[in-house]
Amino acid sequence: MFRSLSGIVCSQELIQEFETAKKKSEIRSFKLEIVNEQIVVTKKINVKENEEEDFKGIYNFLEPKKGCYILYKLDTKNTEFRNEWTFLSYIGEGTKVKEQMKYTSAKNNCQEKLGLKYFVIDLYGSSVNEFKFEMIQEARKPSSVREETLQFLTENEIIRRKQKLEKVATITSTEYLHSVSFPCSKELKEQFKNLLDGKINFLQIAIKSKLETLETEIAEERNSLQEIFHKLKSSLLSQSQEAGIEPYKKYEVTEINDITEEFLFEELYPQKKERRKPKRFTKPKRPGRGKRKLIKKEEIIYFFF
Repeated sequence: MFRSLSGIVCSQELIQEFETAKKKSEIRSFKLEIVNEQIVVTKKINVKENEEEDFKGIYNFLEPKKGCYILYKLDTKNTEFRNEWTFLSYIGEGTKVKEQMKYTSAKNNCQEKLGLKYFVIDLYGSSVNEFKFEMIQEARKPSSVREETLQFLTENEIIRRKQKLEKVATITSTEYLHSVSFPCSKELKEQFKNLLDGKINFLQIAIKSKLETLETEIAEERNSLQEIFHKLKSSLLSQSQEAGIEPYKKYEVTEINDITEEFLFEELYPQKKERRKPKRFTKPKRPGRGKRKLIKKEEIIYFFF
């Protein structure tokens, strides 16, 4: 499931067209779609009037049960005297879950590749009625402290993190995580860099108890390693942050099957739930022996980024 969502990159044609649009004034907006694991330009509109009047033109981009990105050029300019842009993510109601996850997972990589500093507003919608110019006007109002902190992660900040990661990669000695002496494998450090560069969107890390190393491979046998897991978790997060990867949300599950497309999408875009009347107390079942547990010889604990 996750492999099909990784490796989605911007096409060279998209990068070139956006670079040209930043310098010239005739392009107002682009429609981007994911085709054959690449983000490509499928439609574009030229400037006709002002930013508010031209915004109506993007309605032709929006299709039911399909997803797309829209790059919309504003009339305002940044400190480099270039036009600012709005990045709109559209996932129509009824879109297949697999396609929803593709657009969700590829968005950050697309923004970083094109240049985060140009996108001053980031909006999301699932129906045509949600996309109105008032959304942009509302987004231009003074931001909260949290929003200002997120906006601070500009393109220069990403470059700084990459340089820090490259510096760590030049160290020849074995790197151990604090409090537990399980070294990170060379492959894992490479995958950290690939995750930061946007080459992959999913990373699964395992503790190999026999080798006592952190690996990206999935082992065959399992054993109880809860104590090691709890000691190692915070250290692994610290090392990932040193590599430039800042986890936005953290979850802990006991079964890998608990991580599903529906679960991830609900966490990214939670739906408003109607209030229900509290259920009446039900009499608990009588205690029983329960199911038999199978104890295996070896276990591997997984971390996901």
